[in-house]
Amino acid sequence: MERKADVVSSSVSLIKTIIGAGMLSMPLAYSTDGLIVGTLIILLAAATSGFGLFIQAYVSRYVPVGHATFFNVCSISYPSLNVLFDIAIAIQCFGCAISYLVLVGDLMPTIIPHLPFVTDEHLRTFFVALTSVVLVPLLFLKNLDSLKYTSILGLFAIFYMVLLVIINYLLGVVPIEQRGEVELFPPNFSGVFSTFSIIVFAFTGHQNMFSIINEAKDNSLPSLTVLINGAVIISSGIFIVFGLCGYLTFGDNVSGNVILHYAPGLSTTFGRFCIVFMVLFSFPLMLHPARISVNNVYHWFKHCNDKKSSLSSVTEETRLLNDEQILSETESQLEVGLELALVQSKIPGHEACIVPLPQKRFVIITIGLLVAGYALALSLLSFALVLAVVGATGSTAISFILPGLFGYKLIGAETSQPTHGQRLLQSLSFLLVIWGFAVMFVCLYVILVMDKY
Repeated sequence: MERKADVVSSSVSLIKTIIGAGMLSMPLAYSTDGLIVGTLIILLAAATSGFGLFIQAYVSRYVPVGHATFFNVCSISYPSLNVLFDIAIAIQCFGCAISYLVLVGDLMPTIIPHLPFVTDEHLRTFFVALTSVVLVPLLFLKNLDSLKYTSILGLFAIFYMVLLVIINYLLGVVPIEQRGEVELFPPNFSGVFSTFSIIVFAFTGHQNMFSIINEAKDNSLPSLTVLINGAVIISSGIFIVFGLCGYLTFGDNVSGNVILHYAPGLSTTFGRFCIVFMVLFSFPLMLHPARISVNNVYHWFKHCNDKKSSLSSVTEETRLLNDEQILSETESQLEVGLELALVQSKIPGHEACIVPLPQKRFVIITIGLLVAGYALALSLLSFALVLAVVGATGSTAISFILPGLFGYKLIGAETSQPTHGQRLLQSLSFLLVIWGFAVMFVCLYVILVMDKY
């Protein structure tokens, strides 16, 4: 994979992956959590998600440069589980991508309620189908770096919505006597449970982290740490400001999409368009990891059951650390290659399984996901329960459980005497796994027991 993404491009990709439709519900989360507890939960979610991203950056050094994926890292740590996790990742990312199309179909008729030659009952279908004009060309771009310009447009849409909420709060569009109650602490803990997943899942950007690492010009751990810290801090600031201003404007009367509360007008209509832009440009960012995971699952079923075939198969996209390749590397890449060879020789059972993605298969998988995605988006008016369950399991696996398991198994595995820092990271990784299962339990409890969907 070509490594050409600079720090700015990588930052834009990660921030845009993190900030999605979940931002719109931040005021609702504050309405159930209160000002203080809501902010603390956001900071806790930022810290745990940021640590998960850091662990991904750390363990990426244990696989060949440019080939870090969940499948590949799982192949050297928990090989018996890699296909199961990739299936979960594919379903999670694909489900989120479909939800974006559904949201566009639900929102656009409220912005443009009438069109010539299109009946009212077919408006939703028309607008969902219209998104293909923008999305189809984007989905055939292989690298996340190629999506940086659409990601920048998506960030501009996000910043506009943040400014809209801030300005409307400062202007006092809702008189104090007409807004709902504003609390410092949650009035009851059942409300906290009901919106807990909104905050935690809002920071999910882990599905694209390995791709960002692979494409980065400088994928050293210090550089990636700065990238992760910057993205998490910026995202946290946006979530807190957006959530606080929206909550202080409407109090506990706020709903899941604060933009829909504002009175009709040019600025509000443009804000609704910005929601469409934001989710529209998030669609390729979700389909990118879904495509990788589908390819990994296909490769596993076709090759990985036959170990001999898998080890002897070499394609033009397979990167092996042999003598000829090492001689062609630059001095810095040579150091990385030698370090990787040393790591592989000392980790028991370490066997990286590099998965190629030929152009023909790339096109077939992309077309398949597109057809299935649009078919579901056009036929399903709502699949909130399925999406919520998949999110509760898939998002927690991607964000917390998998990175934690990787860190616990791989950090310090190349030496018989791990350093104090490595042992600390191992312990924190184990705690991240526990946190992931706790989040999964809380979210499934809300969905299945509290009957929120």
